[in-house]
Amino acid sequence: MTLTVVALTLLAVALLGPVSHLLPRARWAAAEPRATLVLWQAVGLSAGLAVLGAAAAMAVAPLSDTLLGAFRIFFARLAAGDPTGGLGPFHTVVLLVALVLTARLLGVLGLSTWRTVRARGRHRRMVDLVGRPLRPGPATGTGSAQRESLVLDHPAPAAYCLPGGTPRVVLTSGAVELFDDEELAAVLAHERAHLAERHDLVVLPFAAWSKALPWLPTVRRSRTAVDRLVEMVADDRACADCDRTVLACALARFGAVSHAPDGALAATGTGTVLARVDRLLDPPRRSARLRSLLIAAAATLLVLPTLALLTTTL
Repeated sequence: MTLTVVALTLLAVALLGPVSHLLPRARWAAAEPRATLVLWQAVGLSAGLAVLGAAAAMAVAPLSDTLLGAFRIFFARLAAGDPTGGLGPFHTVVLLVALVLTARLLGVLGLSTWRTVRARGRHRRMVDLVGRPLRPGPATGTGSAQRESLVLDHPAPAAYCLPGGTPRVVLTSGAVELFDDEELAAVLAHERAHLAERHDLVVLPFAAWSKALPWLPTVRRSRTAVDRLVEMVADDRACADCDRTVLACALARFGAVSHAPDGALAATGTGTVLARVDRLLDPPRRSARLRSLLIAAAATLLVLPTLALLTTTL
């Protein structure tokens, strides 16, 4: 076993094992949800690079002392007509496994993206057809913010946004009747925060990987954790335009989680609303030091597998 393979394997085991198991339980995540989101993205990318890099390094190890040199030799032999690129049966199988896993991850990500965009566009066209503009008032805002808000006639209270090139914030008539002007403004601010932060792009890879690797508990835990964190970030951004207590009351009045169509982000998000209400009413203390540590940890996680692949000898 080579140094590169050992280093990348240990990194992958650590990220997919204890790190992904303990990170969702970290209480400090609620204090710095945005930085924790960055860390989760780094964990996902680094784990993927480590797994695929370890398999690729193991496969081409017989060809050269360095990974880049090994691949140069491999492709040169392929071009010369050697169907295995100079690899034996075992190393050929390992390389095929790495290629199949890479294709599956990228393929599921691409397919999930296409399906999400298609479903979102279909629902947006339906909303534009049957929805009515939200009544102008103090809660609705002005200009494009007011024009993107639509109401669907349905008694159950629900609020969600449809990101994209022509974003929409959708509320049911039940939600409009449930809230007063301040609470309605807070809910709208939360949904517009999702749109401004492009949280749909943040959660999409985790949703896709949970479909590609449904048997891996750490992938499922990471998706749940990321879904909760984006709701915290949206809550915090909304609080710049509304009172925290008002937003907490609005979320509490929703009761259970409201369902949203594929590709949308609901105001009540994923999981229990109670934890978010408690966080809004008793906000954790922000920490610049913690934020810096999380960003530094994320950068380190991205650098480690890259350095292992580019500089470590086989």
